[in-house]
Parts: sequence; C-alpha cells; structure tokens
Amino acid sequence: MLSKRVEILLEPAEMEALRRQARNAKKSVGALIREAVKEKYLTPTRKEREAALKRLLSAECQIDFPLWKQVKKELEESMGRGLAAD
Repeated sequence: MLSKRVEILLEPAEMEALRRQARNAKKSVGALIREAVKEKYLTPTRKEREAALKRLLSAECQIDFPLWKQVKKELEESMGRGLAAD
C-alpha cells in the first residue's frame, strides 16, 4: 500500500511526455515514475547480485551439515523408534 508522498517539479514538456507515455501504457504518471525509481535505484545491479552470490558461496558461508547417519540416529532416538531404510 502506498503511504508516502513525494512532490517533484517538471518542465511542461517533460510532464506532457510522461502523460503520453502513461496513456500509451495505460498507467498513471505516478506508476511510471515508481517503476523508473525501482528500476534505477532500488533494483540490485548485475554486479551487486554477483557479489552477493560470491559471498553466499564463499568458504565463510559454508555450513557443515552432519552426516545422514548421525541425523538419522538422532531422529530415531528422539522419536523412540527406527526409521525405514536409508
């Protein structure tokens, strides 16, 4: 839900161009501006996404999961019964 307001001043020609674009796209001028802001300033760039992926795949982020045999044993003990085949 939209809850914050921003006021900007545009040249008459800019406003008319936005109105035409909005009319052609069957959207409001506000919707066009919100889309442009999201695309330009709020969407991570390819470089930022690649850096985030590198961080996720780095050695610092690696998680050492226990072996299935250990997990199975702990589950069996906590459930008080055996589990079916591996």
